[in-house]
Amino acid sequence: MNPIVSFARFLALGLHKSKVPTSFTSLSKVRAAVVVIDGDEKGVQALADSVNKYFASKNIRVAVFAVSGDKKHPEIKGATLLAGRAVNWFGKPRKGRRRPPIAVGENLFVNLVGRECFTAEYCAVASEAVFKVGRISKRKGLYNLYVSSEGHDSGEVFTQIAGMLDTVK
Repeated sequence: MNPIVSFARFLALGLHKSKVPTSFTSLSKVRAAVVVIDGDEKGVQALADSVNKYFASKNIRVAVFAVSGDKKHPEIKGATLLAGRAVNWFGKPRKGRRRPPIAVGENLFVNLVGRECFTAEYCAVASEAVFKVGRISKRKGLYNLYVSSEGHDSGEVFTQIAGMLDTVK
């Protein structure tokens, strides 16, 4: 990777890191959630629909973001696409694309991207959510609940995460 891009990413992660302490939180205390999904994975529309349906059944506002490496990715209903012009030259979401979830004060952040992706990692680091769930991370201690998911697609992983979230008291 280009050293300038690496330095820009390192600087962005350090400057925008959330200072909010994280801990396990029950769903009864969650009012808003942010879910980041992989827009390049098969079955992404079904995943976005199931995420929206799950949180709607719990009366939790949800903002779904789909990250994609494809600059001309087709639209995903129920999700905001973070690709092309929605991210800057080193992968950080542009202002205005990431701000709405922060403005509603999410309590839960779920990263369902099963590959290394700077955009998803940046969103997790910058999120001021109290409870963070993720699949993959280079940073230790970023997520309160880390789900190892090799060989499983995001739909299966979300089903397992939803079951775990229901049991947290």
